[in-house]
Amino acid sequence: MIIYTYIFCWNEEKMLPFTLDHYEQFSDRIFLLDNYSTDKSREIARKYDKVTIIPFSCQDEDTYDEYESANLRSTIYKDTTYGFNANNKADWAILVDADELAYHPQIKTILKGYKEQGVGVPRLAGYNMVSKTFPKYKKGTFITQKVKLGEESLTECKPVIIDPNKVDVKFSVGAHFHSKATGSVLPSMYPDIKLLHYKNLGKEYVVNRYKQLSCRSSCTNKENHFGEHWYSKRAQHGMGEAFDEWIKDVERVI
Repeated sequence: MIIYTYIFCWNEEKMLPFTLDHYEQFSDRIFLLDNYSTDKSREIARKYDKVTIIPFSCQDEDTYDEYESANLRSTIYKDTTYGFNANNKADWAILVDADELAYHPQIKTILKGYKEQGVGVPRLAGYNMVSKTFPKYKKGTFITQKVKLGEESLTECKPVIIDPNKVDVKFSVGAHFHSKATGSVLPSMYPDIKLLHYKNLGKEYVVNRYKQLSCRSSCTNKENHFGEHWYSKRAQHGMGEAFDEWIKDVERVI
């Protein structure tokens, strides 16, 4: 069984080592869709034998546009440029942002079972993962061992795992759902696999990340209120003040 993972990235040098370590465990190939990072993201990725870096830009190279990202997410797994063709597709394609981890202790076994059942788009259980501070990276120690607390989130139940041999999907903005899916799209009965979103890793990290992202949000994003929490000073201030109270209520997820 072949698994290809596609990771969308911009300036993720802090999170990326955790993410690549995680997906390296069970992916046959990893494609880093890099939106012209200016930090050490690409340098980090080059250290992994399974990783192929695919640079991509939006219409304006200095901005990030949700519509263009959604279109790339909907087509990249069908691109024959990167070592596969119509007769040699992966059994599964995982399409995630750099802070999203598809997780199950026996994920390959679960996906093998889905394949045998004819599942085209597995259901996932989404969680926002939380920690007081950003965890220190150490090779051989996975972030799922370091950050186990979070809260269930319906908005994080993204259908990011697909069987490219069975389905043809059109992702919506933010990849929260498929606005279009054709083919044998039988979903799994239960959400055995979790989608862990590691974005709330200390209030300092969150606020700084929002500020970084807000500088690149396109006019189209702002007009449609996409990623509004990135560039809203009110949201940034609120996250900083409310973070300590919020973290008291989270529970163990894994």
